[in-house]
Amino acid sequence: DKLDEASKRKLELSTKMATDSRTIGGFVTELSAKVPTPGGGAAAAVSAAIGEAAAAMAAAYTMRKKDIESGAADKATALQTTMAVGKVLAFADADAAAYEELQTTWKATDMPAEQKAAIEARALAVPVSLIEHCRTQISAIEAFLPHCNTGITSDAKVGIHLLAGAARAAYQTAMCNSPSAEAKAQMKSSLLFILAAETKVLALDRLED
Repeated sequence: DKLDEASKRKLELSTKMATDSRTIGGFVTELSAKVPTPGGGAAAAVSAAIGEAAAAMAAAYTMRKKDIESGAADKATALQTTMAVGKVLAFADADAAAYEELQTTWKATDMPAEQKAAIEARALAVPVSLIEHCRTQISAIEAFLPHCNTGITSDAKVGIHLLAGAARAAYQTAMCNSPSAEAKAQMKSSLLFILAAETKVLALDRLED
């Protein structure tokens, strides 16, 4: 099939432009095109980055005089440092690179088994690592919430929800790469932790009032 214009652009940009250099509109357009990368793994990473940015913004608004006096501003500064948006966006590029490398194993009948296994391991490592990253960041936001400017805690919670969604999305990518029983157990543990954190901030019991 001939590539449509969006697919041609996706193919060209995926090999030339890092995710952190793209506009949101450009990334979404490239994601929708009929070319393998960027794909679901990159979408998960971008979602996580937006979540971290929302949490960092909540921290930025917790720098008032009374926040400084109470020590909340110090907590906010620590969270801003932890929310490394550039780092999480790098997962998107790593996922694309790993997938492109993985594709080479599908038709390479003479590839040594050790080399193929190493490539498959690298492809699996990206989404598994992203899940762990999301867990760490969610934990940091949770710890910050009691100190957050009460007028903007919703944005910090948005960060938790987006990171939670990113982790679940990364899990789906990981499951396509035949994870070991150990890797599955690790992901399950992290996802259960994330689910508990998200349930807590949703406060669903309040909807019954």
